[in-house]
Amino acid sequence: MRVLVTGSMGFIGSHTVEALRDRGHTVAGCDKKAGANRDLTIPGVAAHVMGGVDAVVHLAATCSTPGSVTDPLGTFRDTVISAVNVLDAARLADVPVVLVTSVKARDGMTPYGAAKRMVELWAEEYRNAYHLPLAIVRPGTVYGPGQEGSPDSGWIAWFLKAQQERHPVVISGDGSQTRDLLHVIDMARLFSHMVEDFRRYRGQTWDVGGGVKNAVTVE
Repeated sequence: MRVLVTGSMGFIGSHTVEALRDRGHTVAGCDKKAGANRDLTIPGVAAHVMGGVDAVVHLAATCSTPGSVTDPLGTFRDTVISAVNVLDAARLADVPVVLVTSVKARDGMTPYGAAKRMVELWAEEYRNAYHLPLAIVRPGTVYGPGQEGSPDSGWIAWFLKAQQERHPVVISGDGSQTRDLLHVIDMARLFSHMVEDFRRYRGQTWDVGGGVKNAVTVE
Protein backbone atom coordinates (compact mmCIF):
# COMPACT_ATOMS: atom_id res chain seq x y z
CA MET A 1 0.00 0.00 0.00
CA ARG A 2 0.95 3.64 -0.45
CA VAL A 3 0.17 5.47 2.79
CA LEU A 4 0.17 9.22 3.38
CA VAL A 5 1.40 10.17 6.84
CA THR A 6 0.82 13.79 7.79
CA GLY A 7 3.01 15.26 10.50
CA SER A 8 5.57 12.75 9.26
CA MET A 9 8.57 14.55 10.76
CA GLY A 10 7.07 14.74 14.25
CA PHE A 11 7.61 12.41 17.19
CA ILE A 12 4.79 9.94 16.49
CA GLY A 13 4.80 10.58 12.75
CA SER A 14 8.44 9.62 12.23
CA HIS A 15 7.92 6.33 14.09
CA THR A 16 4.77 5.67 12.06
CA VAL A 17 6.66 6.18 8.81
CA GLU A 18 9.32 3.72 9.97
CA ALA A 19 6.77 1.13 11.10
CA LEU A 20 4.89 1.27 7.80
CA ARG A 21 8.07 0.93 5.77
CA ASP A 22 9.19 -2.00 7.91
CA ARG A 23 5.94 -3.74 6.94
CA GLY A 24 6.61 -3.19 3.23
CA HIS A 25 4.42 -0.15 2.59
CA THR A 26 5.37 2.87 0.53
CA VAL A 27 5.06 6.07 2.56
CA ALA A 28 4.35 9.58 1.36
CA GLY A 29 5.23 12.02 4.13
CA CYS A 30 3.80 15.50 4.57
CA ASP A 31 5.04 17.93 7.21
CA LYS A 32 5.17 21.72 7.21
CA LYS A 33 8.73 21.50 8.53
CA ALA A 34 9.64 20.52 4.96
CA GLY A 35 8.37 23.84 3.57
CA ALA A 36 5.26 25.73 2.54
CA ASN A 37 4.45 23.18 -0.17
CA ARG A 38 3.83 20.69 2.65
CA ASP A 39 1.80 23.00 4.91
CA LEU A 40 -1.68 21.49 5.05
CA THR A 41 -3.28 24.74 6.18
CA ILE A 42 -2.61 26.13 2.69
CA PRO A 43 -5.41 25.42 0.19
CA GLY A 44 -4.52 22.80 -2.42
CA VAL A 45 -1.63 21.17 -0.56
CA ALA A 46 -3.74 18.33 0.85
CA ALA A 47 -5.22 17.52 -2.56
CA HIS A 48 -1.74 17.50 -4.08
CA VAL A 49 -0.22 15.07 -1.56
CA MET A 50 -3.33 12.86 -1.60
CA GLY A 51 -2.70 11.76 -5.17
CA GLY A 52 -2.13 8.02 -5.59
CA VAL A 53 -2.40 7.02 -1.93
CA ASP A 54 -4.42 4.12 -0.55
CA ALA A 55 -4.83 5.37 3.02
CA VAL A 56 -4.04 8.34 5.26
CA VAL A 57 -2.77 8.51 8.84
CA HIS A 58 -3.44 12.12 9.83
CA LEU A 59 -1.17 13.25 12.66
CA ALA A 60 -0.41 16.85 11.67
CA ALA A 61 -1.59 19.17 14.45
CA THR A 62 -0.53 21.28 17.40
CA CYS A 63 0.61 19.05 20.28
CA SER A 64 0.82 21.47 23.22
CA THR A 65 -2.00 22.07 25.67
CA PRO A 66 -0.33 25.06 27.39
CA GLY A 67 0.66 26.38 23.97
CA SER A 68 -2.98 26.38 22.94
CA VAL A 69 -3.74 28.74 25.82
CA THR A 70 -1.11 31.24 24.75
CA ASP A 71 -1.79 30.85 21.01
CA PRO A 72 -5.38 29.65 20.47
CA LEU A 73 -5.57 30.91 16.89
CA GLY A 74 -2.40 29.06 15.94
CA THR A 75 -3.82 25.93 17.52
CA PHE A 76 -7.03 26.32 15.53
CA ARG A 77 -5.12 26.85 12.30
CA ASP A 78 -2.64 24.00 12.66
CA THR A 79 -5.13 21.51 14.12
CA VAL A 80 -8.56 22.27 12.69
CA ILE A 81 -7.78 23.83 9.31
CA SER A 82 -5.18 21.20 8.42
CA ALA A 83 -7.59 18.39 9.35
CA VAL A 84 -10.47 19.92 7.40
CA ASN A 85 -8.29 20.20 4.29
CA VAL A 86 -7.09 16.60 4.64
CA LEU A 87 -10.59 15.24 5.20
CA ASP A 88 -11.97 17.07 2.18
CA ALA A 89 -9.13 15.89 -0.04
CA ALA A 90 -9.71 12.33 1.22
CA ARG A 91 -13.43 12.68 0.49
CA LEU A 92 -12.75 13.71 -3.10
CA ALA A 93 -10.19 10.93 -3.58
CA ASP A 94 -12.26 8.33 -1.66
CA VAL A 95 -9.30 7.45 0.55
CA PRO A 96 -9.69 5.91 4.04
CA VAL A 97 -8.52 8.11 6.92
CA VAL A 98 -7.09 7.16 10.28
CA LEU A 99 -7.67 10.43 12.11
CA VAL A 100 -5.53 10.92 15.20
CA THR A 101 -6.91 13.35 17.79
CA SER A 102 -6.45 13.08 21.58
CA VAL A 103 -8.21 11.91 24.72
CA LYS A 104 -8.54 15.63 25.39
CA ALA A 105 -11.17 15.76 22.66
CA ARG A 106 -13.27 13.98 25.26
CA ASP A 107 -12.31 15.72 28.47
CA GLY A 108 -9.92 18.59 27.73
CA MET A 109 -10.93 22.08 28.87
CA THR A 110 -8.51 24.21 26.83
CA PRO A 111 -8.33 25.46 23.22
CA TYR A 112 -6.33 22.30 22.50
CA GLY A 113 -9.20 20.06 23.62
CA ALA A 114 -11.72 22.24 21.78
CA ALA A 115 -9.72 22.02 18.56
CA LYS A 116 -9.59 18.24 18.79
CA ARG A 117 -13.36 18.08 19.40
CA MET A 118 -13.96 20.30 16.37
CA VAL A 119 -11.85 17.99 14.21
CA GLU A 120 -13.77 14.94 15.38
CA LEU A 121 -17.12 16.63 14.78
CA TRP A 122 -16.15 17.67 11.26
CA ALA A 123 -14.87 14.18 10.51
CA GLU A 124 -18.02 12.51 11.83
CA GLU A 125 -20.22 14.76 9.73
CA TYR A 126 -18.11 13.92 6.65
CA ARG A 127 -18.54 10.25 7.46
CA ASN A 128 -22.30 10.69 7.75
CA ALA A 129 -22.79 13.00 4.77
CA TYR A 130 -20.28 11.52 2.32
CA HIS A 131 -19.67 8.01 3.71
CA LEU A 132 -16.02 8.91 4.19
CA PRO A 133 -14.08 5.80 5.31
CA LEU A 134 -12.97 6.94 8.76
CA ALA A 135 -11.52 5.67 12.02
CA ILE A 136 -10.72 8.03 14.90
CA VAL A 137 -7.91 7.36 17.37
CA ARG A 138 -7.56 9.22 20.68
CA PRO A 139 -4.10 8.59 22.14
CA GLY A 140 -3.32 9.37 25.75
CA THR A 141 0.27 9.69 26.97
CA VAL A 142 2.69 8.42 24.32
CA TYR A 143 6.41 8.28 25.06
CA GLY A 144 9.62 6.88 23.61
CA PRO A 145 12.76 7.60 21.57
CA GLY A 146 12.86 10.94 19.79
CA GLN A 147 10.47 12.74 22.11
CA GLU A 148 12.03 16.11 22.84
CA GLY A 149 10.04 17.02 25.92
CA SER A 150 9.42 20.48 27.29
CA PRO A 151 7.29 22.14 29.99
CA ASP A 152 4.60 22.45 27.27
CA SER A 153 4.47 18.90 25.91
CA GLY A 154 6.03 15.45 26.14
CA TRP A 155 5.93 15.36 29.91
CA ILE A 156 7.74 12.05 30.39
CA ALA A 157 10.72 13.20 28.33
CA TRP A 158 10.58 16.56 30.09
CA PHE A 159 10.63 14.96 33.55
CA LEU A 160 13.72 12.96 32.58
CA LYS A 161 15.44 15.96 31.05
CA ALA A 162 14.57 18.15 34.01
CA GLN A 163 16.01 15.58 36.40
CA GLN A 164 19.25 15.33 34.44
CA GLU A 165 19.63 19.09 34.04
CA ARG A 166 18.26 19.93 37.51
CA HIS A 167 15.37 22.04 36.26
CA PRO A 168 12.38 22.54 38.57
CA VAL A 169 9.19 20.74 37.55
CA VAL A 170 5.79 22.27 38.18
CA ILE A 171 3.02 19.75 38.92
CA SER A 172 -0.56 20.93 38.49
CA GLY A 173 -3.00 19.33 40.92
CA ASP A 174 -2.11 16.95 43.74
CA GLY A 175 0.00 14.53 41.72
CA SER A 176 -2.52 11.71 41.94
CA GLN A 177 -3.63 12.04 38.33
CA THR A 178 -3.26 8.70 36.56
CA ARG A 179 -1.92 8.18 33.06
CA ASP A 180 -1.59 4.84 31.27
CA LEU A 181 1.58 5.14 29.25
CA LEU A 182 1.89 3.86 25.68
CA HIS A 183 5.24 3.39 23.94
CA VAL A 184 5.44 5.17 20.61
CA ILE A 185 6.50 1.99 18.77
CA ASP A 186 3.30 0.28 19.90
CA MET A 187 1.33 3.32 18.74
CA ALA A 188 3.01 3.20 15.33
CA ARG A 189 2.36 -0.54 15.02
CA LEU A 190 -1.31 0.07 15.73
CA PHE A 191 -1.51 2.58 12.88
CA SER A 192 0.08 0.01 10.57
CA HIS A 193 -2.52 -2.60 11.54
CA MET A 194 -5.31 -0.08 11.08
CA VAL A 195 -4.45 0.74 7.48
CA GLU A 196 -3.91 -2.93 6.69
CA ASP A 197 -7.19 -4.11 8.23
CA PHE A 198 -9.19 -0.90 8.01
CA ARG A 199 -12.60 -2.58 7.98
CA ARG A 200 -12.04 -3.79 11.55
CA TYR A 201 -11.61 -0.23 12.81
CA ARG A 202 -13.81 1.74 10.42
CA GLY A 203 -16.63 3.86 11.79
CA GLN A 204 -15.45 3.81 15.40
CA THR A 205 -13.60 6.05 17.84
CA TRP A 206 -10.81 4.36 19.75
CA ASP A 207 -9.37 5.64 23.02
CA VAL A 208 -5.82 4.24 23.04
CA GLY A 209 -3.49 3.89 26.02
CA GLY A 210 -1.13 1.49 27.68
CA GLY A 211 -3.73 -0.12 29.94
CA VAL A 212 -3.93 -0.62 33.68
CA LYS A 213 -0.54 -2.36 33.90
CA ASN A 214 1.15 0.76 32.55
CA ALA A 215 -0.72 3.29 34.66
CA VAL A 216 1.37 5.70 36.74
CA THR A 217 1.05 8.78 38.95
CA VAL A 218 3.72 11.22 40.14
CA GLU A 219 2.86 10.87 43.82
